[in-house]
Amino acid sequence: MFIMNITLESIQLTTADLSEYSARLSSTQELYSPTAPAKPIAQFGWRDRWWLNNSPAKQIALNYWFFQSADEANTAADEGRLRLSAQSVSKFGGRESAYQPVSQDQVKLGDSVWQAGANWLFVRDTVVVLVAEIGGKIPAETTLQIAHKILEKIENEL
Repeated sequence: MFIMNITLESIQLTTADLSEYSARLSSTQELYSPTAPAKPIAQFGWRDRWWLNNSPAKQIALNYWFFQSADEANTAADEGRLRLSAQSVSKFGGRESAYQPVSQDQVKLGDSVWQAGANWLFVRDTVVVLVAEIGGKIPAETTLQIAHKILEKIENEL
């Protein structure tokens, strides 16, 4: 099995990457898989929280998960989206995750994409990324731009 050599450091956004947003890194932490404790389990997960415009009222969380295979990454994102938000949407026959699939015709962001408001969950190869705004103060256009910055870094590694 061929495994890509994508590392957190190679795709993680930095202060320079987010300079147009006057971003300040507020915290970092290791994460479990979005499906934990169920399989597939991420090889590694990480979250960076940033304040945009140096304002704690405008926070984003950038979550990165690395998997053994692209299939595991897609499964983890699809199944894990139920756990990534306490919010849900009403669908015929019950409730579903707030993270709903987005067509590649609408948004070109990785191999698979889900959206919940201004939050973007996407898979590219063996990496799952969640760009989540905290507090409802950041528009979807901004979080999508930030997600594209991460995707660009992943593409550069592939």
